[in-house]
Amino acid sequence: MWPDNETARGFLNFSGVADTVAEIIVQARGRPVSIGVSGAWGTGKSSMIKLTQVSLAQRPRQQDERDFIFVEFNAWLYQGYDDARAALMDVIVTKLEEEAKKREKAIDKTKALLKRINWLRAAKLTAGSALALSLGFPPVGLIGELWGLGQTALKGDIDGKFIGEAESKAGETASTIAGLLNPKTETSPPKEIQALRNTFEETLEELGVTLVVLIDDLDRCLPETTISTLEAIRLFLFLRNTAFVIAADNDMIKHAVRRHFEGVEDDVLVTNYFDKLIQVPIRVPPLGTQEVRAT
Repeated sequence: MWPDNETARGFLNFSGVADTVAEIIVQARGRPVSIGVSGAWGTGKSSMIKLTQVSLAQRPRQQDERDFIFVEFNAWLYQGYDDARAALMDVIVTKLEEEAKKREKAIDKTKALLKRINWLRAAKLTAGSALALSLGFPPVGLIGELWGLGQTALKGDIDGKFIGEAESKAGETASTIAGLLNPKTETSPPKEIQALRNTFEETLEELGVTLVVLIDDLDRCLPETTISTLEAIRLFLFLRNTAFVIAADNDMIKHAVRRHFEGVEDDVLVTNYFDKLIQVPIRVPPLGTQEVRAT
């Protein structure tokens, strides 16, 4: 019996479906497209998106057709180590930065993209702590560590070690925020998000490429990570010269959305949240008699 590992070879006759997905992306001709590959765990979603990538990469280019560049993102790998939303943005911009250097184009645009993502990360760092404080909870991260030291100081437990640690954390916190957020003209999250989307489109246009983002194992994540990744996808979604292929079990996504909108019993809202991100739903075909015998 074969192991349950993804493959780029069509052992289970998935190649025909993967070629269809690839054709949808090609025929979009720069128009944004999002494709959902659904199925339960172990049905071959990961293999399907790998086969789609192979189909696109091996496809003969027609005259004036744009190149495809691929970003593979597994949200499950980042769970517990980094904010999935920020991680996806970083992975996308890093790929564009590599392409810009290789093609010697749009280098300034990719640098501008990185700055805007850093701005959003810094805004989230400070806003998250402010929200926690307003709700009566201690903040998290570096600001949270500084908060903890402040609480110790209020209790009067101060010694030489405490002073050194406080200075270190204060410097580290200031350095982190300064490193992410460079002084610039008046701005706000809505302005930065729109500017990020505009710069992203301009970068792809200048590079002359279509970006294909392959999202896998989203249904293996905790609800918080799932929603965070979906929010990052939404940030880049429906922009020119982009294609998203998202592999996930619909029932697991619905569970994450229910947890996110806790207390909401309306199944229509739960279903619409994910459906609005997906233009073309594709279901992994069930195994036929021949495939079962082959396994």
